[in-house]
Amino acid sequence: DVEAAVQAATAAFPAWAVMPLEQRHDILRAVSDGITANLDRLAEAESVDSGKTIVTARTVDIPRAAQNFKFFATALLHFASESHQMPGSLSYTLRQPLGVVGGISPWNLPLYLFTWKVAPALAAGNCVIGKPSEVTPYTAFILGEVCNAASLPPGVFDIVHGLGPRAGEAIVRHPQIKAVSFTGSTRAGAEIARIAAPMFKKLSLELGGKNPNLIFADCDYD
Repeated sequence: DVEAAVQAATAAFPAWAVMPLEQRHDILRAVSDGITANLDRLAEAESVDSGKTIVTARTVDIPRAAQNFKFFATALLHFASESHQMPGSLSYTLRQPLGVVGGISPWNLPLYLFTWKVAPALAAGNCVIGKPSEVTPYTAFILGEVCNAASLPPGVFDIVHGLGPRAGEAIVRHPQIKAVSFTGSTRAGAEIARIAAPMFKKLSLELGGKNPNLIFADCDYD
């Protein structure tokens, strides 16, 4: 499945990378609008999958997913690079999409964090292989429907469902996937870094949890 997704993304990349920015913006804004239009359906799916309340999904997770696409769709129209002029020369930075990149997201904020990885990569002109958590795959499936309805070209965003040690590792190991963004356990992140480092892939790793609880002396443990 990963190999088929990479082939589709590789074929779609040349046209997506050079698509006029306004057209790319319009498609990603349509995805944002589609998420908002499916708010209730997505919130129910998120609640069924992850166990969080409908209210939380409806007021936080799904709106933020829509905002992610909206923010990066708008940002791609206003990107600028610095230049430095010296006597007889001009130095400047030219930013270009990498190609095919991977995004692996966790179970606790399924659509929220999935879109946080996918939206900026698409806005920058990359094609994306996305793997949601196998525990909470439903809203990613619906997002695929939303993207199709928004006329996102086939192959630009490919969603692969599967287990981390199989589908996730296949994404990390694939030589044509140039960068990987992962959110999950420190153990899995260490393994991803071990695999990707010798291949000189770009990595973004958000690992472990760091949310403290303060237990005061007057706490009634019972």
